Amino acid sequence: MLLKIFAFILCSNLLFSCSGHTTKLPNSSVVKENGDLQDSVKQKAEQLKSIYPRLSSSYQGMYDYEYFEAFPKSFKTLNALFGYTDKEPMGTEFNPGPLYDEAHLYMEAFFKLNIGKKEYYKRMIEISLNGRWYADGVNYFQHGMKEKVKQDLEIFCELLSGYSDKEIQGFWYFYFDGPHPADAIPEELQKAELINERIYRLMETGLKEVQQSWKE
Repeated sequence: MLLKIFAFILCSNLLFSCSGHTTKLPNSSVVKENGDLQDSVKQKAEQLKSIYPRLSSSYQGMYDYEYFEAFPKSFKTLNALFGYTDKEPMGTEFNPGPLYDEAHLYMEAFFKLNIGKKEYYKRMIEISLNGRWYADGVNYFQHGMKEKVKQDLEIFCELLSGYSDKEIQGFWYFYFDGPHPADAIPEELQKAELINERIYRLMETGLKEVQQSWKE
C-alpha cells in the first residue's frame, strides 16, 4: 500500500514538473530568437566595418567576396542592420540599426562589388523575397537592386524561375513597393513577357498588390 502511495506522489510530481516546463518554452524561444538576431546583426556590423575601408584600396577586388559574404542574406537582417524599426503610433520610438547613418555608403559598396553575376543576383533576390519599402537604408538597397534588374532582366528571370509563385510575387512586390507605385509595368520590364510568361504574370500580380496596399 505504501509503495502504491509513493508511486502516485512521484508520478504526480513528474507530471506537474513537465507541465510547468513546457509552458515556459515559447517565451524562452522568442527571447532566444531575438537575441540571436541581435547578436548576428552586431557581428555583421563589425565585419562590414572592418572590411569596408579595405575595399577602396583592394587590389583587383581581393576583398570584394569577403564583403559579399559579410553582407546580409535576408531582408530581416538587412533592415535590422541598415534600416530601423518603430512602434505605433508611428514615430514614438525610433530604433535605427547599427549602420543606419552610413547605410548609403555600405549599399553603394555592395552594388559595386565584382562578383559572379548569378551568385550576386541570387543574393539580391533572396534579400528581396520578403521585403517591404522603408525610407533610407532599405530604399538604398531597393534602388540598387532595381538598377541591376533593368541591366540584366534575362538573368533575373532565369534565376527567379527556380522559385515558387509566392516567392516570385514577393520579389516583385518589393521591387514596386513605395509611396508612389507605377501605374503599369514599366517599359524596361515589358520584355519579360517574351522571356518568361510566368515571371511576367507574377510581376503584374505583384504590382497590383502594391497599388492596392498604397490605396488603403
